[in-house]
Amino acid sequence: MRHIGYHERLNQLDQFLVASRHLWQPHPFKTERPAWCESRPELTRALLDLDEATLAHYASDNEALTSFLSGFLPELSVIPSLTTLPATKQHHRLSIEPRFSAGIPGRKWQQIRSLYCSMEKPQQPITEWCGGKGYLGRLLSEAWQQQVTTLEYNRKLVETGRALAGKFNVNQQFKHVDVLTGQTGEYLSNRHTIALHACGDLHRQLISQIIRTNAPGFTLVPCCYHLGRDQAYTPFNRKLTLNLSREALRLAVNETVTAHHNEIRKRNQDMAWKLGFQLLRAELVGSSDYHNFRPVPRAWLQEGFHSYCRKLCEREQLMLPNEVDWHGLESRAWKRQYEVMRLQLLRHCFRRVLELWLIMDMAVYLEESGYTVKVETFCDSALTPRNIMIEGVL
Repeated sequence: MRHIGYHERLNQLDQFLVASRHLWQPHPFKTERPAWCESRPELTRALLDLDEATLAHYASDNEALTSFLSGFLPELSVIPSLTTLPATKQHHRLSIEPRFSAGIPGRKWQQIRSLYCSMEKPQQPITEWCGGKGYLGRLLSEAWQQQVTTLEYNRKLVETGRALAGKFNVNQQFKHVDVLTGQTGEYLSNRHTIALHACGDLHRQLISQIIRTNAPGFTLVPCCYHLGRDQAYTPFNRKLTLNLSREALRLAVNETVTAHHNEIRKRNQDMAWKLGFQLLRAELVGSSDYHNFRPVPRAWLQEGFHSYCRKLCEREQLMLPNEVDWHGLESRAWKRQYEVMRLQLLRHCFRRVLELWLIMDMAVYLEESGYTVKVETFCDSALTPRNIMIEGVL
């Protein structure tokens, strides 16, 4: 396949997402039957006929899902070519002492180790951006005998990180900094900055500061694109056509690794009961328009559907009638949940496409600012779906 640059890839992604937005923008959770259900009845029937095992398979395997959907929508067959990325070269390292993983959740430690093995040793001191307790920075300082400065906003994490750095006797200092409003230039200039899973505005701010300070190099793994102050995404490249709301940004990360049976059961119940309350609200106010409401306390899910709806009605200031067919309402809610889980597979097919659009927007902007950039995956998606690394040097 012909190699294409990041600028051309970004334009292809932009055109594809604009042309297909009628498929991925409607949310079956909020719209009982998106318009494509009427224009694509065979696809709709095929999705609604999926059994639980096949549903779970497609929900966790985007390649299989894309292949299935392409049988009904041939235009989706380009998705693999749009989203394929090379994997990083895994450098053979000396074994890491087990003590360095102490207290770190297993999956998080594997992500840290994979990123470490994917990087070449920087020539400059290292800044760890939004580093929490400094797990990654501590490992890099020990392995590379490098000075590491960890920036973190949460004071408790800073204090814990300092204690751990002292315990492990590594050359790592912590700075209590709000990277969104504080002065960070001195920590980026003449340093290699690393950010593992910096969320939303945090990684966007880092890109802006990297360019402003002419930082010599960076390693960035973005995450949670929807977290930020703005309701819509402002692209770094202003010539792009696609406009993304915060909800569309959320779709880009609406993916989880394998969950336990109990977690799946709770997730399904949470969705069904929310849908049930929406059905009840529609009857009470006489409108089927979707209504956003604040997150529901988890404890409410332990008290039964009747109590759940009553508490939500009290919070939303809705007057309940004396008689409600709670059994019938909950049955309708679970029917809606069954349908939503299947119809939303079409939206989910576009998750990686949206993420690559966001990634390429950053990569192209950095290239145009003078950086030599590479975009690769640093681990398997089963370890974390947010497995894309943007690396650059000036």
